[in-house]
Amino acid sequence: MRKIFIMGIFALLIMQACKKNEQELIDGKRPEERVAADLEKYRSELVNSKNGWVAYLSTTIVGGGYSFYMSFDKDNKVIMRADYNSDIALESVQSTYRVKQVMAPSIIFDTYNLLHLLQDPDSESFNGNNAVGYGSDFEFEIREQIGDTIKLIGKKRNAPLILVKATAEQKAFYTSDQFSESIDGITNFVIDHPFTYILDPKNNSKKIQVSINTDVRSRAFSLISASGNEIVTNSGIFSFSERGVRLNNPVKNGDEIYTEVLWDKETKKLFLVSVTGSKTELLSSSAPILPLDLLLGSVYSSITVPYATQYPGWSANFVARRAAAANAILTGGYNLRLDLMQFLFNTKANTLTINAAVYQGANGFLAVFSYTYVKAADGTLKFTFTDANGNGSLIISGMAPLLTDRINADNFKLDYFVNPNTGAVLGQFISVEHPDFTFSGTLE
Repeated sequence: MRKIFIMGIFALLIMQACKKNEQELIDGKRPEERVAADLEKYRSELVNSKNGWVAYLSTTIVGGGYSFYMSFDKDNKVIMRADYNSDIALESVQSTYRVKQVMAPSIIFDTYNLLHLLQDPDSESFNGNNAVGYGSDFEFEIREQIGDTIKLIGKKRNAPLILVKATAEQKAFYTSDQFSESIDGITNFVIDHPFTYILDPKNNSKKIQVSINTDVRSRAFSLISASGNEIVTNSGIFSFSERGVRLNNPVKNGDEIYTEVLWDKETKKLFLVSVTGSKTELLSSSAPILPLDLLLGSVYSSITVPYATQYPGWSANFVARRAAAANAILTGGYNLRLDLMQFLFNTKANTLTINAAVYQGANGFLAVFSYTYVKAADGTLKFTFTDANGNGSLIISGMAPLLTDRINADNFKLDYFVNPNTGAVLGQFISVEHPDFTFSGTLE
């Protein structure tokens, strides 16, 4: 009887093991077999696209959209080009990649390449934010494939990456000088025509300001218009393409939805293209369409003055005063380095907050200076200092050449300043009492 009982238990265990094995099988394959099949499928897709791939990446902290041409081979080598600027677009850079299961099928770019520039932690390497770069990735999880398109998401910063099989014409464009020449042509157009607009499709006498920032750190496209006292803005990030500029997300203005900006290299003109295929030429103005002070709080909330010793739009007076302030806080007992300064506006409360980044070695800290302001009818701003917070109280005496002697004391006009090197439209402070004191920064 005991033997029969033991044999019954043994038989039951065998049956349960068989059921478990049957449950693991899907379409006749075990989990590890399905994973191996999926990885091989994606490897084959990457390698067997004879014309390579066009890739579009969006960063998640700063910057905007970027396009790449990538060609993968069976020996885990990838050759790529990127649209960061016309010089970089001339270079083909080779590195290695792997298709690997990391929770899900993933593409890992495991040696340094053009993608890594966007997340270089050294802010001096590619002008990204200290420690985080632009908010990008080099390890991407494959989310889905639809036809000739593979959609991925970055594992660390959630940067979305889209791979689209290239045509023969696209391969010829991206692997030749045409890629660089197109970027150069559009960038020069923006430099030569800093104030562009389109006419409102519903009212040909009304101008809609068009802003195209081609700078690698602040790449963005915007349509800006005034409706009574209200500023209406529609914007998005973009990357360069074989047709000109690809809006990573369509930009809507009224009933029109725009998907790209077409570059006509023969006539050297730009045309805004709608989802229906209609084209609207970008026209040029000799002056801004809308004054900067009206756009604060709606289109722009801050002006970020970079970490530099010289910068377009900085007067000699500002350069000297910034250097004096930087030296004072460096030698004032705490050995602090003055980095970027963000001038953050709250137009509802009429306040200005100056966030100054300071570093002690590799460690970053924030010095905060708070102001209220009054805006005159002509747009002139008068700032009143209210408090110093964070590390602001430690360095306020050292910052006197900039704050006590100028920001606290003078009236200021805000205006646009066109970076002569990149064509980017910056925001500039101009002292009324001391017009030789001016400084500029990125509009954000």
